[in-house]
Amino acid sequence: MKKITILALHLNYGGVEKYISSLCKMLDDTYEIELVVTYKCNPAFEFSNKIKIKYLIDEMPNKEKFKKSIKDKNVFKIIKEGFNAIKILLLKKLLNIKAIKNIKSDYIITTREFHNKLVSKYAQKNIVKIATEHNYHNNDKKYVKKLIKSLKNYDYLITVSKELRDYYKNMISNVKVVYIPNTLDNLPDKKSSLKEDNIISVGRFSTEKGFDDLIDIFKTVNDAVPNSKLYLIGDGDQASIIRQKVKDYKLNDKVIMPGFLSQSEIEKYYLKSKLYVMTSHTESFGLVLIEAMAHKIPCIAFDCASGAREIINSSNGILVKNRDKNKMAMNIIGLINDSNMLDTLSKGTLKTSQMYLLKNVRKLWIELLEEK
Repeated sequence: MKKITILALHLNYGGVEKYISSLCKMLDDTYEIELVVTYKCNPAFEFSNKIKIKYLIDEMPNKEKFKKSIKDKNVFKIIKEGFNAIKILLLKKLLNIKAIKNIKSDYIITTREFHNKLVSKYAQKNIVKIATEHNYHNNDKKYVKKLIKSLKNYDYLITVSKELRDYYKNMISNVKVVYIPNTLDNLPDKKSSLKEDNIISVGRFSTEKGFDDLIDIFKTVNDAVPNSKLYLIGDGDQASIIRQKVKDYKLNDKVIMPGFLSQSEIEKYYLKSKLYVMTSHTESFGLVLIEAMAHKIPCIAFDCASGAREIINSSNGILVKNRDKNKMAMNIIGLINDSNMLDTLSKGTLKTSQMYLLKNVRKLWIELLEEK
C-alpha cells in the first residue's frame, strides 16, 4: 500500500482543517496516511483510527496570551510570553524541516505556503509533491508571487475552484494545475422543513467574511419579519465588533451567536433555518453553501465571492451584485414570504450538493495519484 504524508499547521476549526479531514476519508481505504501536524490541539473534525497523527509541538501558539499581557501592561508577562512566542516560531520551522527530511512516503500533500517552501527545499526528490490552494488571491501580486515561488520542485497544484485553476494555469509552467473541489462527506438524513423564518451563516469572524454587513442586512430583514432570527455560527477577531453592532441595533434576542460548533451541533441550526446567507468579500470555495444545500436550504450571496459564483445559480439561490445590502435584504424578505419559490430553489439545492459528495470527488483524487 502506498503512503501519503499530509502536512498541517493544526487540526482546529477551519476550512483547511475540514478539507484535510475529508481528504483522509477519501483516501484511507486505498493509501496509508500519516498527518504531520505542527501544533497540538484536540481535532475539531473526525479522523479514523487508521490515520497516524504526529504532532511536532505539544501546544498552540501563544498569540492571545501575548496580546493580553500587552493589554494588561504586565511587563513580566510581556517578556515571558514574548520569549515563548519566539521559541515556538523557531521550533515551528526547525521541527518541520527535520520532519520533512525524514519523510519516506510516496506522496506529500501540503495545504499552506509555509509548508510548500520547506517541502520544495528539504523533501526527498523521488516523492510526488502536491500543493493545495484554498485562498482567493484578490489580485494580490505579492501573495501570488510567494505562492508560485514556493512551488519549486512540486508536481501538482490542486485548486478548489475552477476560477483559481484557470488563473494559476496561465502563470505556472513547471507544475500541473488541477481543479479538485472541496467535498461533502455525506448527505444528512434530516432536511430543513423551511417553515421557520430564520437565516443562518457559518464561518470565521474575520474581515473578509463581511459579517458586519450581515448584521446591517438582518436589521432590515427583522424590521420586516419580526419573528425572524439570525444564527451566526463561528468566532474570531471580529467577534467584539459584531456583538457591539448587534447590541446597537437591539438585536440581542434575535442574533444567536453560539461560537464554534461541531458539524452535528451546526445541523440543529440548519434544520431551523429557511435561508443561508453569505456576505463574504472573497471566498475561494463556499463549502458552507454546499453543506446548507445538503439540508435543502437555498442560498443568497454577494457575487464578489468567486466561490459563491461557482456554486449558486438560479436553480438553487440568488447572487446579489455590487454588494448591495439593501437588495440582499429585499431578496431575503421576498424568499421568506414566497413559499413556492423557496420550494423550487430547495429542490435545486439537493441536486447541487450531490455533485460534491465524497464518493464523486474521490475519483478525481485517485485518478491524479495514479498518474505518478
